[in-house]
Amino acid sequence: MHCKTMFFPAALFFILCFCVLSCGSPEGKWKGTIEEQDGVTVVKNPQEGLWDTEGKHEISIEEKLRIGQLDGPEEFLFSYISDIAVNSRGDIYVADRQLAEVRKFNQDGEHLLTIGRRGQGPGEFQIVNIISVDPQDHLIAYDSMMGRVSIFSDNGELIQTIKRLISGSSVIYPFKIIARDDGYVLFGRIGDGLQMFHEFDSEWYYKESYLEYEFIDNREFEKQHLHFSLGNCFFKENGEILYTKDYYDNKIFIYKDKELEKLITRESDIKKPYKVQMFHDFNKAKKAREKNDYNFTSYGRGTHFVGNSFLTSSGIFQLSDGNIVNFVNPYISKRLWGFDVELYDQEGKFLSHSRLGKNLFYNIQFKDSNDLFYAIHRHEYHKVIVFRLKY
Repeated sequence: MHCKTMFFPAALFFILCFCVLSCGSPEGKWKGTIEEQDGVTVVKNPQEGLWDTEGKHEISIEEKLRIGQLDGPEEFLFSYISDIAVNSRGDIYVADRQLAEVRKFNQDGEHLLTIGRRGQGPGEFQIVNIISVDPQDHLIAYDSMMGRVSIFSDNGELIQTIKRLISGSSVIYPFKIIARDDGYVLFGRIGDGLQMFHEFDSEWYYKESYLEYEFIDNREFEKQHLHFSLGNCFFKENGEILYTKDYYDNKIFIYKDKELEKLITRESDIKKPYKVQMFHDFNKAKKAREKNDYNFTSYGRGTHFVGNSFLTSSGIFQLSDGNIVNFVNPYISKRLWGFDVELYDQEGKFLSHSRLGKNLFYNIQFKDSNDLFYAIHRHEYHKVIVFRLKY
């Protein structure tokens, strides 16, 4: 009798422990699937995240620094901020395309120096719209008007000028320059080509282009739109590339060794990120825009589009804890957009979605090793916002 009375409580205890561990683990709650398709790992996520179902882990912004003023000292007044770069010490470079210069600030936001001025001579700019920092902390500045790259030392002295970024007989128009130990990768386009990444060696000689854009819906519209934006990418130290399209189609692409390694998808109420009408007559396109509740217009050479944009991506990144961050802008109602964030774990399982603000148009240009984000904010006046995600 004594042995029997001891057995049942012990057995019950182990059963209860098993239930708690099984039910309390994220694996038990995740409703998605992971499968291999033609050598690619495909992660399919439901609309609700693991954290969303638990009703916790709301994500918010913690602002750490602001550079730029409406009125004040000249070095803090910007005309049109085009890009941001950060060196290994945390110094912040801010490119102003309208003023044709790059300003350098320390991590406390104090102005250190100004690089360049308007002109066509060595170290001068017409339009400086892309900047980056290489592993030696040299500043790389791309001038889209002159199609050339200027490289400056840490103290602002000109080191080298690369006159044209050429692939064969075609000029490359980059949206981002990624500097590595063995050379450079340009995220951009060549003419009407669809390849998105273009590799150069350490002497700026072209090597190869790879990874072709995948169309969502309207090929003609998207091809025209690629002249303005290819989307967003994030290079990891292990060579992986995270990529999302500008018109976000609920897909995160992860490439390794120039091949698609993983595809992360998520169910959404927004099945297509845009809807367009195409016109070959400018006046008809203009009238259609005035008549209907369209929120964008794209005028090209003989081909014009009007329509609605429902969902765009404004930055893809991976944090030091392995979680993947995707900033998105969903259309809420007329003249009202959300500034949202999706959070996935390092496997690609969807964790949570949060609204960070409304009509808060942050152009997020960079993330440093401390998981600080650097964004351009143009409301009222141009400024740099440095922030961290809290969750």
